[in-house]
Amino acid sequence: MDLEKIKQNTIGMILQFSIPAIIAMVLTSLITVVDGFFIGNFVGEEGIAAVNLGLPIIYLFLSIGLMVSVGGVAIAGMKFGAGNLAACNQVFRQTIATTVVFSVLTGIVVALFFEPMLNILGAKGLVREYFQAYYGILLFELIVMVVNSSFGMFIRGEGNPQFYMKVNIVSVLTNIVLDYVFAARFPFGIAGIAIASLLSALLSFVLILYFFLKKTKVYHLGTFSFSGSLLKRTLLNGSSEFIGEMSTGIAMFAYNFVIMRKIGVDG
Repeated sequence: MDLEKIKQNTIGMILQFSIPAIIAMVLTSLITVVDGFFIGNFVGEEGIAAVNLGLPIIYLFLSIGLMVSVGGVAIAGMKFGAGNLAACNQVFRQTIATTVVFSVLTGIVVALFFEPMLNILGAKGLVREYFQAYYGILLFELIVMVVNSSFGMFIRGEGNPQFYMKVNIVSVLTNIVLDYVFAARFPFGIAGIAIASLLSALLSFVLILYFFLKKTKVYHLGTFSFSGSLLKRTLLNGSSEFIGEMSTGIAMFAYNFVIMRKIGVDG
């Protein structure tokens, strides 16, 4: 990234980075719409209810992933701006490693609390069955998604937001095709929708790895020395993102609790 170029054309550079990011966010939202379409048409209302009951899980993963990633990329950006590429890469590597560890631990904890969560929400019958089938697979996709998102921030950070936008486009198109194959053409049901999401996330991961192995100019994969003080700064820097996503997840859980108790699956 040319820092002098940024200083000379600030507005242009802001648009160059923000437009691909906006497109990527819209495409990510489109995945939810497409999944809902196929679940509604090929699984039924119980499937939609089951997916909605687990939305707080997605927000939990997002909150932890964003906290680590945003905090890390901010520190790495400061190191890069100061011209310290060695320190910059140390922050990058620790951030990615921390994201992986935190995501896996979150997946394990969530899996252990599947049954208590369903009991609290009062989910029974097909809704309970669909929830377990869908999120039992989606937990793996969420781990990959969080790691991909963390990598994506560093791809933008080194001045190549267009590449990550292209990765998102490929992911969305792959997800749509696989949703159709696993839901409409083959009777995999709601598990097929989750498998489609997992496979599209894995494809994105492969493309991202290709970037960091072949195309990167700033951030490089490799070994690092763990720093507790860096971890603390990272988490503090990203704490606002954590609070924002968690508040949405808690509100969604409360909403689902009331709907299931007062109205039921139809709600």
